[in-house]
Amino acid sequence: MRMNEEYLSRGMDLKRLMLYFQKKIWVIIMLTVLGATFGGVTYQIVRGMKMPVEYEAMSKLYISFRVDENGEVYQHYNGYTWNDLLDTDPILDLIMKELPGYERTKVRDATTAEILSDIRLLTIYVRGDSEKFVREVRNAAEAGLMEFAKQSEELKLIKVIRSEPPVRIYWDDRTAAACSAGGIVMGILAFLAFGFAYALNESIYVQGDVEKRYPYRALGILTMNQKGLEPYAGELKADIHYALGDKRTFAILDMGNHADMRKLELEGLLNRGEMEVPAGSSEEEFGWHIMEEEKPREADEWEVVPFNENVFSEEECIRIRELGGVVILLPFGFDVGRKTERILTFLKNQDCNIFGMIIAQADEEFLNRYYS
Repeated sequence: MRMNEEYLSRGMDLKRLMLYFQKKIWVIIMLTVLGATFGGVTYQIVRGMKMPVEYEAMSKLYISFRVDENGEVYQHYNGYTWNDLLDTDPILDLIMKELPGYERTKVRDATTAEILSDIRLLTIYVRGDSEKFVREVRNAAEAGLMEFAKQSEELKLIKVIRSEPPVRIYWDDRTAAACSAGGIVMGILAFLAFGFAYALNESIYVQGDVEKRYPYRALGILTMNQKGLEPYAGELKADIHYALGDKRTFAILDMGNHADMRKLELEGLLNRGEMEVPAGSSEEEFGWHIMEEEKPREADEWEVVPFNENVFSEEECIRIRELGGVVILLPFGFDVGRKTERILTFLKNQDCNIFGMIIAQADEEFLNRYYS
């Protein structure tokens, strides 16, 4: 119980976490790209379906001012003045004469005026949900302003210098921003998801994981694609020699259920120290390369008796007690913590001695980076 409490309160191994995410980075990148694509597509759909249909027409008019009694030109008109004037009855009445059947309030709300720099240039904007409505209101506003100039003592003349046809108004295209937002959100969610999975993951990667998780010796590491015996194979061989002493026969219990192949790997390591590629073997399914032809076992050679977790029963426990104990093999990078606890309880109840634990099928590249 004390070991379990210490394991649950363990700190985070940042280098192990970094290497874990290094294995997942391509998934995170793919999810980020997927999120960016989803964000862009969603934005385009919303933009096409939810954007209101609206049209706008623009007119530019030139204003000629009269001269007052002092010989000064009336120049007190500005953008705010014209906006107010368009809403007043004198101009609006003239505009509405050209628009029979239209609501006065709708016409007034659709029309705005502004003067940018030169007070002689007046710009009129008309907005509405119909191209026909915008065109007719624009024409009526131009006619009404020209008529108003004839009746005004401050104005001599208003004439239209440019009248543009109605054009549909679209939202600004922010597809790039939507893609960026989608990619960022999905990337963050992917990091959080993998981080949460890592926090709950009880997979064994290095010997320190075994020592923190179980009260047994971490005898060593059996790598997937061994290129020479050092350092992992040499350390494993030395630890097995020390743990078993004079024994030359021992049992293994593989939690990954490839005990027959692990048997050949361990016997090859302990008896010959090197292995060759057998005919028809699969490196993806199994780890080290095995001898094509097995030699007869000599008296001083090691013998490994294999057992798999999925067929483990009372008969196997009897054989383990006869052999004096068992070595547990934990598959690298797989979460077998719960079924391992079940097996350990069963072994304890059966009074089976456990010599220690070995990490099997370990990724040598991961280990080299972790221990570098």
